[in-house]
Amino acid sequence: MSKKESNKSLLPWITAVLMVAGIAVLAAMYWNQNVTVQEIKVNTLTFTDYEMVKQSAAIPLGVKPDSLDLNNVVTRVEQLDYVRSVSPYIEPNGNLRLKVAERQPIAMLINGSDRIYVDAEGVKLPLLEGKTRDVPLVYGFRTNQGDTLKSEAFVQVRDFLMRAKIDGFGWNTISEVAFDANDGVIALSHENGVKLIFGRNNFEIKLENWKAFYGQVVKTKGINKMQQVDLRFTDQVVTREI
Repeated sequence: MSKKESNKSLLPWITAVLMVAGIAVLAAMYWNQNVTVQEIKVNTLTFTDYEMVKQSAAIPLGVKPDSLDLNNVVTRVEQLDYVRSVSPYIEPNGNLRLKVAERQPIAMLINGSDRIYVDAEGVKLPLLEGKTRDVPLVYGFRTNQGDTLKSEAFVQVRDFLMRAKIDGFGWNTISEVAFDANDGVIALSHENGVKLIFGRNNFEIKLENWKAFYGQVVKTKGINKMQQVDLRFTDQVVTREI
C-alpha cells in the first residue's frame, strides 16, 4: 500500500477521533456552564449524622462543581469526631457524593467517673447517646479528649485488643484490660474476674493458649478457685489458686 493510500485509509479514523474530542469538549463546556450541585449524598453512617456532615461540608446548593475546593471540603468534614477519612466524588448530574469512613471504638477508657471511647489509632471518641458499643473497659489512660494515645503501653493494649477481636474467643471472655509495667497486658475474665496476664507481644499465641486452657482445664475443673492465670510464656500456662 502506498503512503498516499495509507493516509486516505486513516482519514476516517482521524475524523472520528476529532469529532469525539469535539463532542467531549462541548459536553464539558455545557457541564461547566449549566450543571450545579443540588444535593449532597453520603453513605450510611453509624455514629455521624448526615446533617452534621452536610453542615460541616458547608457547600451552598446551586454552586458549580468546578468552583468547589474539594480539599477544603474533606478537611472540614474530617474534623467531626468519628470521621476518619472522606473521599469526595462529583456525579455526572453535578451532585456531590461523600464516601465517609468512620472511626470504630475498640475499648472504653475508664478514669474514675470519666468514660470515653478510643479507636485503634489512639484517637479518643466521645460517647454518644443511643450509640453505645460493647467493648472491653480499659484502665490506666487519660480520658480527656484531644490528645491521641501513642505510648508503648497503649500500643501493647491496642495490639492485644485487635488480636482478641480477630480471635473472637478472647474478645468474648475478657471484660477489663490494663497495662502493668512489670506484667504487661493484664485482663480480667468475664467469668469470676480471674486475673489473666498476657505480658507483651505474641498475643496470637497467648490467646490460643488461653482458649486451649479454658477448654481443657476451666471447663472440667471450674474457675471458682482460680485467682490468676499467667499466659506470658508461649509454651506453658502458670496458674495460682485461692
